[in-house]
Amino acid sequence: MELKLLHLYDDVMNLYGEYANVSVLARCLSDLGCEVRVDTLSLYEEKDISGYDFYYMGSGTERRQKLALSQLVNYRDALSAACDAGRVMLFTGNSFELLGEKITDQDGTEFEGLRLASFETTEGKRRIVGDCLASFDGFDEILVGFINKCSKTSGVEQPLFQMKMGFGNEADGEAEGFRKNNCFGTHLTGPILVKNPAMLRYIVKLLGVEDPERVSYPFMEKGYEITASELRKRLELMK
Repeated sequence: MELKLLHLYDDVMNLYGEYANVSVLARCLSDLGCEVRVDTLSLYEEKDISGYDFYYMGSGTERRQKLALSQLVNYRDALSAACDAGRVMLFTGNSFELLGEKITDQDGTEFEGLRLASFETTEGKRRIVGDCLASFDGFDEILVGFINKCSKTSGVEQPLFQMKMGFGNEADGEAEGFRKNNCFGTHLTGPILVKNPAMLRYIVKLLGVEDPERVSYPFMEKGYEITASELRKRLELMK
């Protein structure tokens, strides 16, 4: 099986080492016997982005997020078509906010989003930072991650995760992230596919590869177990 992965704006949207999400996915697919091609779309580059099996975009500063959005709107139709076709797409950190109707910054300036869904994001002056535990209906394991944002996202009709510890899309809610078909958006960083082997296997299955359990990475599994255990202990102390 040949699979093509596209990393969007890896040159400007790569806080927290999020390139590793694509790296670990490509390695896992290769170890499972797939032929893997990883391409990038750089800022101001023009290319045909249709026909990829997996699309990824990571997190950036608020300024770089708006810079990336100014270019990504040129690919709105292609990304919308990929989402509607069920292509696997993952947007982590504040790149998730680009999928909605608009982003309003601290000064009240509005930036039109990709409009894959009707939610809106409003930035504030208070930065929300913390470790997270989240549940997901795609598998039993709880997810671990980290959130660093200064925004509130409202109007998400189909959230991705339910937060057990940490912050949701809105300050007073447990619902976090966004899902439409196989397009996923979440503020959780980590990188999420490195910290959560179950999420990695889930994405691999969506890409049509059977039995991803055939390969495992003990150092990732151990890291996940330690992190999940420590965060559960912290959660119990908070009750």
